[in-house]
Parts: sequence; structure tokens; C-alpha cells
Amino acid sequence: MVWLWRAGLGFLIAAYATWMAWPLIQPLAAGGSISEPITAASQEMARVGGLLPSLWIGSILLYLIAAALTAVRAGAAPGAYFLGFGSEVIQRVLLQWTPEASITDTLARVAAALATLKIGMEPGPASLAALFAVGLLVVMTGTWRGQNGQALTRHWTQPPVYA
Repeated sequence: MVWLWRAGLGFLIAAYATWMAWPLIQPLAAGGSISEPITAASQEMARVGGLLPSLWIGSILLYLIAAALTAVRAGAAPGAYFLGFGSEVIQRVLLQWTPEASITDTLARVAAALATLKIGMEPGPASLAALFAVGLLVVMTGTWRGQNGQALTRHWTQPPVYA
């Protein structure tokens, strides 16, 4: 049953990475050519420099790698996830000083997506807290040396017997 949990968690991470990459995927889904997202990304790089788009694409790729590693129960999944999380945090800090960013402005897209929920808090810290909680779930479903290949979630399905 834990494998289903890991597969669902991997799907959730992949869905978030796809949502982050949607400004690049949307022209292709609408029937456009591959040159449209490449042109948009190169215009963004010319406008704001190369660091911000590189962090954005890097966090998308790291989230996709973490999704695959989480689904197959690889020990490197938490590392890949938190590297992606760290690059997204750095990207969001840089976005505060770069108001002319458009494609890579994840914070504005998060605020627009969470506006329909009408939560009583800032969407930026709330989304980062949710991403950190997902990272903790990735850690809990992972395995490390000395565990004999069992994840921490085994205590949910097979409680320990203290006798």
C-alpha cells in the first residue's frame, strides 16, 4: 500500500512541475510550433538576465527528477526535491527585485491560482509551506542506509509491537 502512496506523491510533484512549466507547454498544447516557447524564453532571458530563467528551468527539471525518484523509491529523491525547492526559493527572492519578469513569475501565478480559494494568508509563504510539507513526505517515504530497505511509512501500515 505504501507504493501507492509513493506513486501518488510522485504524480503530485510531477503535476506541480508541469504547472510551473505551463508557460512553455501552453503554446505547444495550443498547436503552435516549438519556436514560440523558445522565443518567449529567450526574450525573458534578454529582459531579466540568465539567472532567473535558469533557476526556473532548473527547479522544474529537479522536481521532475524528484517525482520519478520518489515513485521508484530511490534514496536520492529527497535530495533532488529539496534542491528543486531551494532553487525555487532563491527564484522567488530574486523575483521580488525583478518586477519585469513575466514567464518565470511563479509567485504571481500561485497568487492567481489561490485567489479562488480565498484563504486568509499570503499565497507566497503558504505555497512554500505546502511545498516544504510535500518535501517532508518525500523524506518519510524514502529509505536510507541502515533501514534494511523499509521506508518510514511502514509504521503507518504495520505499527511496531512493543513487548
